[in-house]
Amino acid sequence: MKLIKSLLVLLLCTSFVGCSSSVAPPVPVFKVTGKVTYKGQPVVGADITFRCEEANRSAFGRTNAEGMYKLTTFSANDGAVAGKHGVSIVLIPPTAAAKEVASIESDDYAPPGMNQSTDPPAPKSTLPEIYKDPATSGLIAVIEAGRENEQNFDLQ
Repeated sequence: MKLIKSLLVLLLCTSFVGCSSSVAPPVPVFKVTGKVTYKGQPVVGADITFRCEEANRSAFGRTNAEGMYKLTTFSANDGAVAGKHGVSIVLIPPTAAAKEVASIESDDYAPPGMNQSTDPPAPKSTLPEIYKDPATSGLIAVIEAGRENEQNFDLQ
């Protein structure tokens, strides 16, 4: 009985230790920052994606009021994996608030027209379409291990 109690205490102690330790990311990442401009002006609120095919891993960021961004892979602003990355940048404007539809019992109710879609149109980037896909953007970033990487993009 004493052996069982000792094993139970040991098991509980090791489980608490395991819960309190931080978990390292599965692969190393390195800080990445930069600035996105379009025709020389900062791009505010753009989503930027770095995709490393070699590592099968992506990193993401969003530009601030100055067009600056920091990338995230596993935790906030931790960076991206080392290697060659294809880059995409999109700027989706905020959607307008949905128009309120009158109640079906209301005199103001109007059913949707026949053969008309009631779905709102898909949002489009206000940047040129070529930048939405790493395959067409022409934007490449090489992230190097052991250093902070600054990757700036001046879109035309």
